[in-house]
Amino acid sequence: MVKKLAEQFTQMGYRFCPSKPEEVGIYYKFYQEGFHVCLVVDCEHGFMLTPDAHQKIVENTMNLFYHPEGRLQGFPQGLPVYHVEVMTIVVGTDSNLLHGLCANCSNTWAIATTEQKLLIYENQPGDFFGLRANLERLIYGDAQTSQYTGEPSQSDTNEKKGIRSWIESLKAADIRRMPYFTIAIVAINVLVFLIMELFGSTTDAEFVAYYGGMYPPYVLYGNQWWRILTSMFIHFGVAHLLNNMVIFACVGSRLEPAMGHVKFITLYFLAGIGGGLLSLFTMIHQNSFAVSAGASGAVFGVIGGLLWVVIRHRGRFDGLTQRGMILMIVLCLYYGFVTAGVDNFCHIGGLIVGFLFSVLFYRRKPQKD
Repeated sequence: MVKKLAEQFTQMGYRFCPSKPEEVGIYYKFYQEGFHVCLVVDCEHGFMLTPDAHQKIVENTMNLFYHPEGRLQGFPQGLPVYHVEVMTIVVGTDSNLLHGLCANCSNTWAIATTEQKLLIYENQPGDFFGLRANLERLIYGDAQTSQYTGEPSQSDTNEKKGIRSWIESLKAADIRRMPYFTIAIVAINVLVFLIMELFGSTTDAEFVAYYGGMYPPYVLYGNQWWRILTSMFIHFGVAHLLNNMVIFACVGSRLEPAMGHVKFITLYFLAGIGGGLLSLFTMIHQNSFAVSAGASGAVFGVIGGLLWVVIRHRGRFDGLTQRGMILMIVLCLYYGFVTAGVDNFCHIGGLIVGFLFSVLFYRRKPQKD
């Protein structure tokens, strides 16, 4: 089976990279400034792979392909690598070994050679850049499909296959890792903006202050501290809304699955409140009052939180690099300081709170690297 897989990967345009131990074959393809890497582990002849050993192999592989110059034969110098996606395919006859690896390792499929079945568990990706269909044809021909389950099952009726196919599509999307709060926050901000536009102009500072913007005299003398929270969902015009939501959707959709839903939403609100408070006290100190609104403090908090996640993953995470994150932060702050009417202290406050929260509460999951 391992030889057949080698031929299949060659036909798909993958190249082979020798490795140690010899039971682990590395097949890779350079694609859009990154690598798709498949590890084929031969456990048919007594080689025992443990989850810890698998994690170490994956980490070494990712390190190789993130820094390929001088280490990967034929790789051109100066070519950037922004992402490395790794899938492991374990080939063996020991069902207990295969089940244990698929249940406890990330991005891991198994081929049970005794039963001639491709095992894809519910906690694993449903596909890897079209690889699944090719493996199914290799193993089954055109007649059958792989078993996407925790336990291989017997033949199903056509009706059951249809139901299972629908369930598989949901599992493949990994619903549990969907950025629910990111989607909800974007939707709420857009909805609030549309409602406010029905009653006036969101570019009017007095109108924004009336409907919940943060204005120091109202907060201090009117005891309206709730404005620090409500101002996070109000924006000055379409451009302000789009700038914040586009950036937030990009960074939030990465941070929320990595950090977890509860921690993520906690970070978002704490960063927004922290940025609002720093903005408030700065205006009081400078005796210069202005209406402040927007989600940018919270958005910068999410950026700060994601920066720490990238740092914890040795400078690379989900297609992001530490250098790229720092550059983005510098450019965003620079734009704020050279643009009139931008609440820069809100940005700085949110960034600091988000970064510190992530330092304290983010825990890297080794199997999700």
